[in-house]
Amino acid sequence: MSSEIVVVPHTHWDREWYEPHDVFRLRLVHMLDRLIGILESEPSYRFTLDGQAAAIEDYLEMRPEMRDRVVALVQSGQLSIGPFLILLDEFGCDGETIIRNLELGRAVSARLGRSMPVGYLPDMFGHAAQMPQILSGFGIRHSALWRGVPADVQEHAFAWVAPNGDAVRCEYLFDGYGNGLDMFALPGQLPELAPDYAARTASWYGDDPVLAMLGTDHSAPPEDLAELIRDYDAAGRVPQLSIATLDEHLARYETDATALAALPQVRGEMRSHARGNLLPGVFSVRTNLKREMARSEQALTAAERLDLMYGTRDHRSFFDTAWHRIVESTAHDSVTGCGIDATAEQVGTRIHTAGHIARGVIDTVLRDVSTAVSPAQHLVFNPSGFSRRAQVEVTLHGVNADALSAGVQLLDPLRTALGDERMRTADLPKILRRIHGRELFGQQINGYKWGERSLRFTVAESPDGLWDLAAFTVELEERVAADAGGDDLWHVETIADARHRALLAVDIDGLALAAVSETSAPAPVDPVRVDTTALSNAALTATVNPNGTVRVEAADGSSIDGALALVDDGDCGDSYNYGPVDVASAVTVPSSVAVTVLEDGPLRGRLRIRRVYDLPERLDADRRRSTTTVPLVTETTIELRDGENFLRVGIDFVNTASDHRLRVLVPVGGTGLESSRSAGQYGTTVRGREAEGGWGEFPLPTYPAYRYAAAGDATVLVQKLSEYELVSTPGAQDALAVTLSRSVGMMSVNVHPLRDEPAGSEIPVPGAQYLGVGVHTDLAIVVGSDEATAVRAADLFRHDPLVVRGTGDAEGSLPEPAFRVALTGDVVLESARRVGSDAELRFVNYLTEERDLALEASGAWSRIDLAGTVQDDAVDAGSAQVVGGGLISLRRALDD
Repeated sequence: MSSEIVVVPHTHWDREWYEPHDVFRLRLVHMLDRLIGILESEPSYRFTLDGQAAAIEDYLEMRPEMRDRVVALVQSGQLSIGPFLILLDEFGCDGETIIRNLELGRAVSARLGRSMPVGYLPDMFGHAAQMPQILSGFGIRHSALWRGVPADVQEHAFAWVAPNGDAVRCEYLFDGYGNGLDMFALPGQLPELAPDYAARTASWYGDDPVLAMLGTDHSAPPEDLAELIRDYDAAGRVPQLSIATLDEHLARYETDATALAALPQVRGEMRSHARGNLLPGVFSVRTNLKREMARSEQALTAAERLDLMYGTRDHRSFFDTAWHRIVESTAHDSVTGCGIDATAEQVGTRIHTAGHIARGVIDTVLRDVSTAVSPAQHLVFNPSGFSRRAQVEVTLHGVNADALSAGVQLLDPLRTALGDERMRTADLPKILRRIHGRELFGQQINGYKWGERSLRFTVAESPDGLWDLAAFTVELEERVAADAGGDDLWHVETIADARHRALLAVDIDGLALAAVSETSAPAPVDPVRVDTTALSNAALTATVNPNGTVRVEAADGSSIDGALALVDDGDCGDSYNYGPVDVASAVTVPSSVAVTVLEDGPLRGRLRIRRVYDLPERLDADRRRSTTTVPLVTETTIELRDGENFLRVGIDFVNTASDHRLRVLVPVGGTGLESSRSAGQYGTTVRGREAEGGWGEFPLPTYPAYRYAAAGDATVLVQKLSEYELVSTPGAQDALAVTLSRSVGMMSVNVHPLRDEPAGSEIPVPGAQYLGVGVHTDLAIVVGSDEATAVRAADLFRHDPLVVRGTGDAEGSLPEPAFRVALTGDVVLESARRVGSDAELRFVNYLTEERDLALEASGAWSRIDLAGTVQDDAVDAGSAQVVGGGLISLRRALDD
């Protein structure tokens, strides 16, 4: 039995959850006011502030006068802060967001003295496979966590190994992050309770000191702790007690390769239910939050890439602000949606504002480069590192079908009458208030004509010729003055040029601009053919079955049938866990099916499948689905593009029922498959058909995917955090079931069919029912088992090109990029940004085998770790190797 117990006072501070952020912050401020006083009066006291710098940021925003006192405590080692900005849900954001989380958290902590060098992950709902590589990349060699550790771990420490082989020492909080509370729960009983706890945990610690985490959710520090421990130790009792921060305690353990090799090994992600609830249902509630998170992440990374390659202004503070808002929204009670409605609303607003900043940067840089070409052309930027045949949607004016190139597909004509009204003479001056310089109704005035009691403006998207507002004003005032009574009626029209929405094909390199026009767009290389129920190109054929499902056939003969079936189940659970009800109540057959051709190629073909399902309206008091039904109208759009080898899918509905889960099925071409795999957080993970159980939670094998989920001969590409499961279907192939939405009315329920204990308080969350809320989900289907194909397809699926109409006076040369890039292999570009005066590129190999980086990039590049420290100051990017599951970051001066 150990002769020492190390007490680590701490608090686990959920920044927002069953109260919104600012309610919790008020309590945080008062707690820290008290803590600072305790630490200053008792030099032996130590406190670990939950591994997230946001807590101290929130405090100092309200108490800026306390900054120097906080700095003194951090520098003295009494107060440990960081390294994360926020205690994230590791599956609720992209891998780059995890990296930015650590960048921001370490920077905040460093400004206050130092950052705790421990990857403290106490309450996350499972752990992503790449976290050891990310921590190691920042020079962090220790981690500490609770949930998700597999049952075969029987010691208090193990080596946690990432897919690329990087490892960190992990301190396992097997009794939770409040395991030391029991020793101090009964006044005066510490002499009995401390040895008892040491004895009960002896099999875990052996001769190593016992770690006693003294704190829990929103807990305050015990003021008399140091005195209690002094009195205990003064009596010469065994085990001896001491106070430390978490990093002080872990610093006694070696983390070199030899030390890690001697520990038990745990590889990849940790999602075992063996000793703690994982609460996997958080991946499927409030799905719109997840969608907005991914959209904002993608917009922000696209903005950084565009700004790096073609930006001429300083947008650093905007990017810092946007990333901060995204990162703080990744907290494990934030983007997961398992808090109250007010919290979800605040998180959604924060995520949206990050996306707005990204859009502002994109609009500004595109507007700056648009002067390179005339309005007859469009400039297109490709955010992907891979070259591609892309399509952009634009507006064409005065369409002459005979003059269009073969690479143009006309879509819908746009209305030309933007204004048509009768106005009294006395009201004509209102027109002047509508005109802003040359703009009228969002268009540019290119002419006007007065008639007998009539006025017609001609407008267009781009200016043509001169516009004299002063002369027009004089003419209008003359007509007003000529009608003394002001009662004559005028017919006032605003007529735009004939306009069409149209698709233009464009060939474009990675991270590059290309110019294209309606007369220069290249002809399709693999035109899409459309009939009333089918889409096809050389790579794929998708045929809609009479029941609304789809058969997808690849050129090599492989196929899946019955794809995109919808299954609706009752749900008596809460925001944390799905709660199954009678399986016989599942709704699988639509009451009506209709197929409509939306676009008929050759660049893009689209069919809309409209299905109506009669769903039970709610659950009755006995947790059975009601006999009263409501119609759920779903619209599934399938789309095939010129040259693409995957079928794009969009699913839309407005939710009409309560207490249910709606999933879409994609067969995988086989039965009895043993495993599935999914990509996300910069890694790919293989998962079995059954999850590991052992705790008071049924190990439902629903898993997260952020890029794609795959099994057998099918891959489902996703655009956001999505819950999926590999399921058996009666008399048919196994299928990937992807959850579209889950509707529940309680944050947590006290009695749950799949969970022994509540996950929180039983608080109503009517907003999580999503009644009347529109849900949109983007998916894509790849037929075949080649993982590299799926990796490249997922990247192109995530990164739509950006387009702007030219605004120059004449045709010019395209702006020069910051450097030239050509990425030709299977390794994916994940980040491209400015860091000071440098350019930084980050790549990920999602495959298990080593791959060539296959990068041609002008300039002299250095390889760096995630903290920015140079590892190799002369990298040959063309011949560099990236191990399976490896990340590689490169940097060069922009003025080279």
